This record gives sequence, C-alpha cells and structure tokens, in this order.
Amino acid sequence: MQPFDSRDYRVSRGRSLDGELVVGPSLPMSNFCYTVFRLDPYIGCAHSCTYCYTRFFPSLRPSQPVARVEYPRLLAAAVEKLRRAGLRTPPLHMSALTEPFQPLERKLMLSLRLLKTALRTRTPLLISTKSTLVAEPPWLDAVKELAGEGLAAVQLSVAFLDDRVARVLEPGAPPPSERLKAAERLSSEGVPVILRAQPIVPFLNSGSEHAEEYAETARAVGAKHLIAEVLRISSWRDLEAFKRAMGEDSFRKLADPSIWERFPLGSHKHPRRELRVEAYAALKAGAEKRGLTFATCREGFYAMWSSPDCCGVFLLKERTLRYTLYELLHGPRRGYSYLTPEDYRRFPLPQARRKLLAHHEVVERTARNPSLVRALTL
Repeated sequence: MQPFDSRDYRVSRGRSLDGELVVGPSLPMSNFCYTVFRLDPYIGCAHSCTYCYTRFFPSLRPSQPVARVEYPRLLAAAVEKLRRAGLRTPPLHMSALTEPFQPLERKLMLSLRLLKTALRTRTPLLISTKSTLVAEPPWLDAVKELAGEGLAAVQLSVAFLDDRVARVLEPGAPPPSERLKAAERLSSEGVPVILRAQPIVPFLNSGSEHAEEYAETARAVGAKHLIAEVLRISSWRDLEAFKRAMGEDSFRKLADPSIWERFPLGSHKHPRRELRVEAYAALKAGAEKRGLTFATCREGFYAMWSSPDCCGVFLLKERTLRYTLYELLHGPRRGYSYLTPEDYRRFPLPQARRKLLAHHEVVERTARNPSLVRALTL
C-alpha cells in the first residue's frame, strides 16, 4: 500500500464534539436505535461500498477523506463535562456513519488515539467496522484492553460470504474471508464479536441456505451475536450496482417494483414486510441453533429478537440505554440503566441536548399513533 500524502486527505480541527456527538433524529433512528451517540473520527470512506447509506447524505462522501484530528482531546473534554453534570456516559458508536479503520488510519492512527482515550476515561464503545485493522497490533492491543474492562465490543460488517460478490459491491473493503479471520482473532483474544449481516439483499443473500451458512460461519469464528438489516434504496438507480453481483433472473426479481414498499413517512424504500420477515426468521433460526443471539437493526420486529438489546450493549459491563419505542410500548428492559428526558435537559452540550430531546419527541409522537406503531412493528 502506498503511503498517504497530505494532499490525499483533509484535516478538520473542531472545538467541541457537541454538534457531532448525537446522530440527527429520524423515524428509524429515533424509534429503534439505542446507539445514537456517535464517534466518527473520519468523514468519507475509502471502502466505496455501492450500497452505503451515506448516499442519502452527500456531505458524508467528500472527494477526499476528512480526518477530525482533535477528536481524542474533544472526547475527553466531553466525557468530563458529562461526569461533572452527574450523567453516565452511554456507549458511543465508533463509527456510526463512516469507517474508523480505513486505510488512512495506518498513517494518522486517529482511531487508535480514540481507543486509548476511551480506556483512560472509561468510555464504553461499540466499535463498528469492515476493516481488518482492528485485529492488528497496536489497535488490537487497545481493543483488548477495553474489552478486558467490559468497555468494548466489536461489530464486524460481513454482508456477503463470497469474496467475488463483495469485490463488486464493496470494492475498497477487505474481502469477507479476511474480515472473518479478523473476527476469529478478536474472539480468540477475548473481545466480544458481533457480525452485522447488512445489507440483506433479496435474492442475493436472503435465502435460508445462505442464512444457515452465515450462522455456521459466525459460530466458527466465535461471534456471540448477529445483527441483520435489509437494503434500503432511495431510487431505482441504487439497484444497478447489483447487476454484476447476481444472476440475471435474480436481478430481474430484485428490480421488480412490486417487492419494494415505502418506509412509513419516509422517502426511501425497503423490501416488502413478508420478504424481510422471511430473511430475518431464517437468520434467527440459524443463530439460535448454534447458541448465538439475534436482533434486527432499526426495525421493530421485537418478537424476533433473542437478545436483550439489538446493538450488543448487553455484552458491555456498563449498560446504559436511551428510551426507544420499545420502552414506551413495553417498559424498560431489565438489567439496564436509562438516560431519561430529564437527563437530556441536563446535558452540558447544547446541540446534543437539542438532538436528544428531538429524538425523544419522535418516539413519543410515534407511540401516540397506533397506525404508525402497527406499520413499524411486527
């Protein structure tokens, strides 16, 4: 690999994490996601996955990666403010919107500094990546230390088991075979590993045979939990990338408008409910047969979950959640502490405070709308 020249990336120097600590509210994120607290040290990603949801947000796909070089210092300052306010630090999602261990990380070691800062400040992390770098020293050493303190779990995204398919759809990412080796190394070192089957694409990686192979692979590499999420599209052009990754008949079925439905109150589409249920049920059955837990991502199919929460917070020592639609419908989950709206109002970071209150407002509005609840949940 050629070393990065300073002209290959840009540097962003912020003064606070306030505006970036919390993902903005939306129907799926506000109602279903526990980890709206984000830690994104980079903007933009060299993996260039054709289906990446950053296509909905052009500002997240700059022509050059952007490195937020002040993030370790800003993280420590934000955590200190939360603690002075008497608030627990919830698990931060590293990263929620872009790859934290992309090739530029080898040069800048920005995420490594963040891992060390999280260890020093005892900040829990859910680390989400497609990179194998997380299983290489010195990054592996930092992750192991965090995991040893119950402060980290690693979500490895592996949607496709076939390296050839992944080469077409994820041209800049390490092949799945290498990611699975990284998962095995992490788990062998005592790091809790979660596999993300994301995205599930109808007629490509959604069948029962694939689900069995996926669950068996997850068991073999030592994963503890599976998370599944279907493909979302904003236009029919989003499907063009899959032409080269699947047979002609399968692609014709994928491109049939009748298999897609609009997300409630949203502009994007996802596969019809029965297709989603079928794919999720197959993965859940495969996971449970092998002693793994299972959950869906950003969907209210609660009856399908076999885990205490969807994201893997249950694998951490400190288990702090925010209220989602589940809590308003069924009450708080056992074994967790919660940030409440009263806590949000005490947040010492004004922009984060506004976003958290906006998230909760979306949840409360949804819970008061029985037809919307039925549309969003099984």
